[in-house]
Amino acid sequence: MIKHIVMWQVKEHEVHGNKEEIIAKMKAELEGLKGKIEGLVEIEVGKNYNISAAAYDVVLYSTFTSKEALEGYQNHPLHVAIGQNLVRQVAISRIVVDYES
Repeated sequence: MIKHIVMWQVKEHEVHGNKEEIIAKMKAELEGLKGKIEGLVEIEVGKNYNISAAAYDVVLYSTFTSKEALEGYQNHPLHVAIGQNLVRQVAISRIVVDYES
């Protein structure tokens, strides 16, 4: 099983709204990919409540059947569209970890 974890810090955006609205959109759109991309087993998006300066605003936790399935997800048109039309427009910074368990 492949685990894919991404964290973002986001900024307010004139089209996408404030951080709360942005995180809600990210959650709805990314979690909406479940069942639409082969090899995507689980996907969950969470809003951070930790007020530490080191904390990120939002996290994505997802699992895949294989490394190839993760690659397919990353290149899938539905996922790419969310990245281009939302995430890249609001992200200040991003970190990612992929590992096999």
